[in-house]
Amino acid sequence: MSRYDCVILYNCVAITEALNENEVIYPATVIRDEVGAVEESLRAGGFNPYVLAVEHFSRDVFNTLIRIAPRFVFNLCEEINHRCELEMCVAGLLDLMGIPYTGSGPLALGLALNKFRVKKMLRSFNIPTARGYLHPPGENSCVRNLGFPVIVKPVHEDGSLGIGPSSVCKDSAGLREQVKIVHDIYRQSALVEEYLDGREFNVSILGDGRPEILAISEIDFSGMPPGMPRIVSYQAKWDEDSPLYRGTVPVCPARIPGRLESRVRDLAVRSFRAVGCRDYARIDMRTDAEGRVRVLEVNPNPDIGPKAGFARAARAAGYTYTDMVLRISEFALARGAQVASPAYAL
Repeated sequence: MSRYDCVILYNCVAITEALNENEVIYPATVIRDEVGAVEESLRAGGFNPYVLAVEHFSRDVFNTLIRIAPRFVFNLCEEINHRCELEMCVAGLLDLMGIPYTGSGPLALGLALNKFRVKKMLRSFNIPTARGYLHPPGENSCVRNLGFPVIVKPVHEDGSLGIGPSSVCKDSAGLREQVKIVHDIYRQSALVEEYLDGREFNVSILGDGRPEILAISEIDFSGMPPGMPRIVSYQAKWDEDSPLYRGTVPVCPARIPGRLESRVRDLAVRSFRAVGCRDYARIDMRTDAEGRVRVLEVNPNPDIGPKAGFARAARAAGYTYTDMVLRISEFALARGAQVASPAYAL
């Protein structure tokens, strides 16, 4: 038997982002600081993890998992073969091999990568979302009866990729230009939604079967530069030197009245269950001009780096970082205990 009892699967995430309307792009790599933090936490909990970087699927990856025969995998993969839409395939492989793993399964991971399909599913569960429509590449007209302002996003990206100040469009000319940028740079459909110029919340949830809300966080936009739309753009999320980053300050736990808090909590748990999330997830939502809450996105397996919003919410709920990692691991171990023998042992 191997001396390793669990595996941390991860990959570096290479991304490109449009700098401005001139379609200048630059490559970047998100530093996966959660990998070392998760490894340290597992060791503190008595585990001996093997850290395995997976950029491309290969026989070596498969054979390494067979050789180690881990009790569980801590799955931090966000893509494979440099394609984020294949994120679900990592979870699918682990299912086929009978190896328990942390986080959501293939169906939830694949569904969440299509913001428009998630919107339709949530509405089927009577969960309110921002009104919007999908504009595929090749369609000539993109102006529909939605009303301005609107916000334009790539339908398949994560981490606010493809979202900047110009994503909020006040007229048909701006809308057409932004849709064209999504089509030309990201080579995918553009999601056009009504722009909700209200409060923005994200809700971190921990659990499998009985979801526990860790905390509600609110984005404080009061420090945004004049004239900038109140959104969490790519720069606001990742570029610490940007004034947009400094102008989007998370407040956790959020200071909100009891009735609104109850509504946000209810919608978060219902969204978590509707998409089929498990172990940990983040639900993003905003209010409209009348204060009505609308769900924007459901994010299974969100960033759990020590500085990320999920870890911040866990601390607000009384968990140390190590407690949080070990709790997520317990969910995978519990599922593994229900399997008589792993498929890879056949």
